Amino acid sequence: MDEEKKSGLIALIIVLILSISIGVIAYKMVNKDKYTYTSPSGEKFKVEKLSMGYSIRSYVGDQPYDIRLRNDPKNLENITIEPNIKNKILSKQTIYFTIDPKENLTSISTIGAIEISNIINRRLGIFNKETLGATTEFANNFTEVVNCNNITKTIGVIWLRRGPETKVFSEKDCVIVQGTDEWEIVRAADRLSAQILTIMD
Repeated sequence: MDEEKKSGLIALIIVLILSISIGVIAYKMVNKDKYTYTSPSGEKFKVEKLSMGYSIRSYVGDQPYDIRLRNDPKNLENITIEPNIKNKILSKQTIYFTIDPKENLTSISTIGAIEISNIINRRLGIFNKETLGATTEFANNFTEVVNCNNITKTIGVIWLRRGPETKVFSEKDCVIVQGTDEWEIVRAADRLSAQILTIMD
């Protein structure tokens, strides 16, 4: 092989290597904020990072839903949650989200309530529950007072509160979404949302 052909072959190999490298880098840049999360049952969910939180592609039957949560499912795996606690919510027609006004929680805590509500309320048409806000005791003339004593066959209560550990559990039929601070309350609420949607157990 003469020198001219050899130089041409080397140039072609260099161009191919550069093209492949650029393609791999471009693919990684485009997909760096996307991945597939596999649930314990083996179901796969597409997760994409957004400017504020994550979009998770979930299916109910054959219908896809893009659910937005503040937290990535991987970031929720270490939160303790009572098995099948979602049944204490989904078996009711009306769900109250309540907070204790003496805790002086800010609007940060309500992000968690809104995220759960968006999944179970009538807007998406998945679970078609009536969702309402409340406080555990009198706060003002415009907010209903609802606490764990108000649970009936048709009314459920989710109490968002601070506590020594971030977890989701129940006291009788009252669902407690607890965090060590307000952002942890949001994280616990996202963990409950993930169970409701079968993204996580």
